[in-house]
Amino acid sequence: MYNPERVIKMAMEMELYGHNFYKDNSEKSKNLQTRSVFKKLSDVELEHYKYLKELLKRYVDEEKIDKDLELPKEDADEFFDKRKQEENLDQTLEQSMIPDMNVLRMAYLIEQDFRDYYKNMATKVEDDTLKEILNHFSTWEDGHAKLFKKEYDALMDQYMNMSWGG
Repeated sequence: MYNPERVIKMAMEMELYGHNFYKDNSEKSKNLQTRSVFKKLSDVELEHYKYLKELLKRYVDEEKIDKDLELPKEDADEFFDKRKQEENLDQTLEQSMIPDMNVLRMAYLIEQDFRDYYKNMATKVEDDTLKEILNHFSTWEDGHAKLFKKEYDALMDQYMNMSWGG
């Protein structure tokens, strides 16, 4: 079985990487919706990191890990849907869509990797509470992956259906 401290430390590194990736790309994105999504998920990943940091302290201090450490609220799905309904923003420059599509695809693959890590680690740790936490994180990362795939597919459809003028 895997050492819980190492599993949590690796998860912290992944979440911090995700936070930095989304933060950096929120500043670079040309598409306002993509920028907003990256900003929101940057914040979500930072909350995941902070939660895991607190969880790690409990393992290091050899405290009993119990359910009083409340999981962070996960509302990325609601955020995406709300933004999409509130802002039907049209992109004016076709070329500015391509970098966003590439970053969305990378984000999708990152979230799939995160999901797979949490799901795999949940099968390899003995602590039932940690298993449950890892399964929650796996479900959240799966939701993030699906959101990015949906955004990527929508942007790809929009791009492919634009008139090219000849």
